[in-house]
Amino acid sequence: MKILKRIFIVIVVIIVALLIFAAFLPSSYKVVRSTVINAPPEAISSQITDFCNWDKWSPWIHVDSTEKYTYNDTIGKGGYMEWTGEMIGSGNMSITEVTTDSVKYNLVFKEPWESVSNGAFCFSKTETGTTVTWTNEGNLSWPISRLMGFFMSFDKMMGPDFEKGLAKLKTVVESTSKYTYSIIEKEIQAMIIAVVHNKVAMGEIGNILGKSYSEIQKLMKKQGANMTGSPMAITLAWDSISWDFEAAIPIDKEIKGNAQVQVKQSYAGKVIYLSYTGPYEGTYKAYTELDSYMKEKGLFQNGGPWEVYLTDPSTEPDTNKWVTEIYFPVK
Repeated sequence: MKILKRIFIVIVVIIVALLIFAAFLPSSYKVVRSTVINAPPEAISSQITDFCNWDKWSPWIHVDSTEKYTYNDTIGKGGYMEWTGEMIGSGNMSITEVTTDSVKYNLVFKEPWESVSNGAFCFSKTETGTTVTWTNEGNLSWPISRLMGFFMSFDKMMGPDFEKGLAKLKTVVESTSKYTYSIIEKEIQAMIIAVVHNKVAMGEIGNILGKSYSEIQKLMKKQGANMTGSPMAITLAWDSISWDFEAAIPIDKEIKGNAQVQVKQSYAGKVIYLSYTGPYEGTYKAYTELDSYMKEKGLFQNGGPWEVYLTDPSTEPDTNKWVTEIYFPVK
């Protein structure tokens, strides 16, 4: 009995010692790796913000014969990827913020152990291209995670994967940099939209858009309709002097229009589209690439293009964080 008692005391002492030791260990970790890619930040960002592109360069894809990846239909902020596999376990990743300088994400592992971390791809222009810095950091709970972090370095575990992924990303971007943006083809369904028609000088666009959306919202409130999507602007015609367009808001039911606001069905059919991040005046290249893609694929424009404004400028003053989806109806 004395021997068992001594063994028990030794075990307790060891456990207490480990608990005390864990209290003084780092409470967080951070993994950082960088590379230089001979391409503009936009071309690199488009490979990251579209999770479907990760199949080309991610260090974790194609390592498990049982793996299964699923994605939502969003590019950029709100993009979501989920996975399961015998070797890779299960988890998900979601894009939380996109700017002209970075793409931030949240990473959740459910199996083989639970953990939550945050990461980012940061872009810095250099004389030879763009420096891409991949970071991931998370908290280490006491005591188990802290002890794991002491015996198994997160930097040594994840760092080589980051290096491998960045090397693949460099190869993919530099060999397929014809288009800066990730351009998607898909079929869309019609929506009920409330619109205000305008033809204005280019310098008046901001004020007119705001007034048009206010008119639509007044009518929506009066008739009990709700928004079902972000505000839109549908181009009817334009030149260097003026813009003929419809300011539009998707709504959840048919309502009666008035002298200013019409209610109708939006376009339904095939589109090509991309997600652009940055100030509105910087969309020219995005439109040029959509036009080039359409011609390359033998597609023809089937109506006016439109923009969907996912970011509210009144709540986000930084124009580098404004996200706009640009659609071309095609056939």
